[in-house]
Amino acid sequence: MTRLLAVLIGYAFGCILFAMLVGRFWLHQDPTKVGSGNPGTANVGAVFGKKWGIITCIGDILKTLICLLLVHYFLGKKVMLTYAGLGLILGHCFPFWDHFRGGKGVTVAVILAVIYDVKAAAVTLLIALILTIILKNLTVPPLVFILLFSLYELTKLREAGIVLLIITLIMTFKFRYDLRDFFTGKGKKVDILYSIKKKLGIKMQ
Repeated sequence: MTRLLAVLIGYAFGCILFAMLVGRFWLHQDPTKVGSGNPGTANVGAVFGKKWGIITCIGDILKTLICLLLVHYFLGKKVMLTYAGLGLILGHCFPFWDHFRGGKGVTVAVILAVIYDVKAAAVTLLIALILTIILKNLTVPPLVFILLFSLYELTKLREAGIVLLIITLIMTFKFRYDLRDFFTGKGKKVDILYSIKKKLGIKMQ
């Protein structure tokens, strides 16, 4: 019963999509109708500018933190955080109030991992960062991150690992079209090193 309660609490918080709030109340535009159509940080930042992307990201971080803290305080057991995380991902990806069309849950998954096991999160996120630099892609790295994190946690506590693997499957489903584009060579290229050098004023040869 407590596990179901954790999922329901997570779903309620997950349904709060800050991309939609930013779009409707500040930008007066619907993020689902511009750019990639994804109501998430990346699309908001790409279409409306980094400022609004950062605000969206901060909002998603806060909703995840508040939810996990509440579940930890009232439900106690550490494994409950994974159930709350599952609810958060479900709510973020499939909000009931918008025909179950939501974001992809990357920010939520990262914060969940950091709160649940900061050391494992740091290692898997570093691997994802390296992959992002090598592949110049934002689709595969987050999926590799959550998959590796889930498999590691599976070796420590089977129940938690299984819940995290379900989260991995949900995120993979949300990224299905991006994965198709990546493997067919149509995926968008993102050169992080180039962007950093450009910001620092380093000349590129």
